[in-house]
Amino acid sequence: MTESSEQTGTVKRRRLSIRVSDFFLIPNILSISRVVSVPIMIALLYWDYNWVALGVFILTAVSDWVDGYIARQFQFESKLGMLLDPLADKLIVISTIIMLLWLGRLEISFIHIPHVELFGPILVIVTTGREIGITGLRAIASTEGLVLAAEKGGKIKTTLQFISISLLILGEPRSIFLGQILLIVSVIAALWSGISYVLRFIRGLPA
Repeated sequence: MTESSEQTGTVKRRRLSIRVSDFFLIPNILSISRVVSVPIMIALLYWDYNWVALGVFILTAVSDWVDGYIARQFQFESKLGMLLDPLADKLIVISTIIMLLWLGRLEISFIHIPHVELFGPILVIVTTGREIGITGLRAIASTEGLVLAAEKGGKIKTTLQFISISLLILGEPRSIFLGQILLIVSVIAALWSGISYVLRFIRGLPA
């Protein structure tokens, strides 16, 4: 999924209050809809409705871009949105790749190394760990009044991740092969950008 909610540069965070009306802001409604779509995605993949599942996955990506655009355009910022937007994105990505692993679509067969059957679970573990770790790092940074912004590596990771998961959802032999390759590349990009986030966080702290 995209990282549209991240801002450019490391900047001071504006203090916001949580309001009941925040639940009715369009960006937050779209984020909640992405959370609701998680069990729908899992059910569609389980029952082998691959094209429908792909449609839902693409809609979640579009809604992520739309809610980010609306939030920026109309300044619909809220603490609830700061929680829901990244949470929805992480839930979609993590739950989908775990389901794809269960379906056997991450069984890497084109690499001939010992214990290659562990490659798929490792990809899922690294992807999940990176998403949770960076989310936690941003939470810590926010207590210091800092925002760790999206950078080129993170955007590349997000794009590769979206394409690879889309191909894996299709479930065709050729799409699975291409999806596995792109997922491996996205994991490498995720590690690269993750290390960069950690270094920028350390540099942004007071001496």
